[in-house]
Amino acid sequence: MTVGNEYRRESKIFLLSKAKNILHIGCGSYPITAMVLAEIDAVKIVAIDNDARVVKRASKIINKYNLNGKVKVEKGNGIKYPLDEFDTIIISGCSVPKIKVIEHVLKDAKPQSRIVLRDSFINIKSIIEDLNPDYDIKLVNKIENHLFPISGWESYYLIKNN
Repeated sequence: MTVGNEYRRESKIFLLSKAKNILHIGCGSYPITAMVLAEIDAVKIVAIDNDARVVKRASKIINKYNLNGKVKVEKGNGIKYPLDEFDTIIISGCSVPKIKVIEHVLKDAKPQSRIVLRDSFINIKSIIEDLNPDYDIKLVNKIENHLFPISGWESYYLIKNN
């Protein structure tokens, strides 16, 4: 099992093939999420990270695999990045500060946006339950991802209703 295969499984279960414009918050130096999502026909992906060195490395990887037409990597802050052009937003487990990033996405994403939250260290479900009175969101699905017997993460698929 590889991370890429787990992301492909996540994409299939969460119906991400319906996405047209995806924002990935917290892409890291090797933007495998964006690379996997680039396999979807007619999708455009913006992958952001708040570290300029990471963005430079990630851009080189995207260029190496000739994905420049589908994936754009840029420096961006997950707590204030503009969300109006995206129908799907993925918040990586490494995105920090996690709660502020989630609040920004739930507040400013357009209605009917798909939101994927990933994390292995916090209880996302309790965060969603705490935030739901303030934001009209629906938990559509949850999956557990496992790379090794002792490591993994959870992915939550949400829809912002309004």
